Amino acid sequence: MQKVLRTERLGDGVSVAWEQDGEEITSYFSFTRLIDMRVNALDVLNTPGNYGIDEKTGEIRFMAFCQPSRHQE
Repeated sequence: MQKVLRTERLGDGVSVAWEQDGEEITSYFSFTRLIDMRVNALDVLNTPGNYGIDEKTGEIRFMAFCQPSRHQE
């Protein structure tokens, strides 16, 4: 699983960038495909670091189950 570096809204979907083998890869996911993957498009746009790309399936997955830095003390 590769961590998503950044996202950008494009037309009726989201462009997603991640690093693989030292190279930056970009892929486009339509809103329909994100819904099919059960991914909240607004969340992936606002907090891309919480997501990763599954290299085997090419799908986006939520991967930030707990980030202590997001909790207030």
